[in-house]
Amino acid sequence: MFTRYLFKKYIKRYLSRFKKRREDAASIMPDISKKNILMGFWHNWGPEPGQGYRQGMFKEMSLSEIPEAYNVVAVAFMKGNGIPTFKPYKGTDAAFRAEVATLNAQGRAVLISLGGADAHIELHAGQEAALAAEICRLVEVYGFDGLDIDLEQTAITFADNATVLPAALKLVREHYKTEGKHFIISMAPEFPYLRDSGPYLAYISALEDYYDFIAPQYYNQGGDGIWVDELNAWITQNNDEQKQEFLYYLTDSLINGTRGFSSIPADRLAIGLPSNNDGAATGYVIDPEDVKDALAELESNGNPIRGLMTWSINWDAGVDKDGKPYDWEFHERYKYLTEGEQPGPDKPPAPTHFRSTAQTTSSITLNWDLVVWNRPVLRYDVYRDGVHLPETTHPPFTDTGLEPGKAYDYQITATDTDNVTSDKSAVISVSTKAEGGGERPTAPTDLHTTEITSTSISLMWNASSPGSSPLMEYALIRGDEQIASIKSPTTRFTDTGLKPDTQYQYVVFARALDNLFSQPSNMVKPKTRADDGGDEIAEWVKDHFYDIEDKVTYKELKYICIQSHVSIEDWNPGQAHTLWLPYALRAYRRKSN
Repeated sequence: MFTRYLFKKYIKRYLSRFKKRREDAASIMPDISKKNILMGFWHNWGPEPGQGYRQGMFKEMSLSEIPEAYNVVAVAFMKGNGIPTFKPYKGTDAAFRAEVATLNAQGRAVLISLGGADAHIELHAGQEAALAAEICRLVEVYGFDGLDIDLEQTAITFADNATVLPAALKLVREHYKTEGKHFIISMAPEFPYLRDSGPYLAYISALEDYYDFIAPQYYNQGGDGIWVDELNAWITQNNDEQKQEFLYYLTDSLINGTRGFSSIPADRLAIGLPSNNDGAATGYVIDPEDVKDALAELESNGNPIRGLMTWSINWDAGVDKDGKPYDWEFHERYKYLTEGEQPGPDKPPAPTHFRSTAQTTSSITLNWDLVVWNRPVLRYDVYRDGVHLPETTHPPFTDTGLEPGKAYDYQITATDTDNVTSDKSAVISVSTKAEGGGERPTAPTDLHTTEITSTSISLMWNASSPGSSPLMEYALIRGDEQIASIKSPTTRFTDTGLKPDTQYQYVVFARALDNLFSQPSNMVKPKTRADDGGDEIAEWVKDHFYDIEDKVTYKELKYICIQSHVSIEDWNPGQAHTLWLPYALRAYRRKSN
């Protein structure tokens, strides 16, 4: 069973197994909270003739080729069996991240869209943390700024999707909140699923306090529509003669929760339309004035919405079956929604290398690297547990009047001479010293096994931080006895002479020169292999480091590791499909790479 505590505990360790985190423009999560939206989907696959609903062909393009009026771009799609994932269909991960960085530097958000019309998404209870970790990994690798839920048809209610996905997104939102970032959550449901008691309401209800906007699909629904008492008529989605009425009354119904539809606040609602007749079977708006008039009427009634969404950007730049370009028609019609906005000045970056350099029983000294920016930095503002402290013009900063032996959370911002303030830095937690003695070293972390044989167990852990005295050694405990003293800075040990097929229990303590011990590390309980193991594949265990190509058995099936990681309960081979592949399918993996 996942918990927020376990997720916070393991996410940093999980992400550390991948490439070193980069700080670039793709690290930014742009703030779109006050902006109108012109959102478009981008295809993560190549074009072929005749793919459109009218046999046209969409245009292949890079993210950086997308016109700037599209200020929210949804990359389609994150999908796959087990825990869904994403990989660019061409080019390297670094090249894709550079494309995202280009858009982020312009203040545009790039989301990963989960699902799609043909996607089989199957999530089960207990996979919340694993899904959240995979979303975080995609953010760190590619620079995504949020996730768009685009589950359609049976995927909406399949398995435990409606509970696992919202729970995972809450974990991701909270994780990036600790770094001073806002992870965007959006949805793009087909409008019939938003009727009272419709299947999408489970997602909306679970994420009521979390989602940023919803862009329902007003297309591909044929003769479905809405009954309007004021007109005494059934207004269908595919009725071009009453297009303005359909757009206005359906949106009005969603805002107010009337005419049989659930409610979505106007400032969190956008209308989804196809970019042309090749993008959808029905729903294309022939006369753009129908859209503009509907938006104007909503605004005049006090309900201005966030903007528009389209499927898709690639179709907007595509060609019809005769090769005639669509010539960015959707963009040209509606770019006024976002181009009229006056963007604020660029923010300075948040201070980096934010850290504590000294602690007493009543004070904590903080330090950071000076911000290098195209405008001079006027001041730095420090926050303790969310409370603003006196400003300073340079580091260091000493916070005084604190309680002994208590932990405090700190963040910092930089403000430049144009009075523009950066985002908050990541949170750091620092404790004052306890009264009556020196400070202990911190506990070793991430104790795990690296190799297991029938007579030996190899262990490794992360180094402790010294307290008031330098580290001297680590005390390794097996059961109730200390079996080794490992001189610092070494953080590994192999315990030999063990019995085959026997479980052992280990913890490790750090010891300082002043003879103060840390708290214990996490406990691991590995089991040696049977003495007749030979080339037998070992059973999967938790708290063990698995490298790519390592093989295990799990519930009588053989698996091969496809991503280096330290195992935890939720990342077993039966659940963590981004980490493990059935051994029998290893040849398919090579072909797909």
